Amino acid sequence: MAHQPERPTEYVCENCHTIVAGTVHGEPPDHTYSAPEKCAACGSVEFVELESYPSA
Repeated sequence: MAHQPERPTEYVCENCHTIVAGTVHGEPPDHTYSAPEKCAACGSVEFVELESYPSA
């Protein structure tokens, strides 16, 4: 069986709507993802997970 790469958790910047991959913490298989500290495009610190976008 071929290995399938893991898709990282993706986040959307609430200000400029840029989609970014989460920052990985730890080593497989016990790693997690979190939103970046700030958006590289606009500097905002507000993110929502892509699967929860658009947020209310």
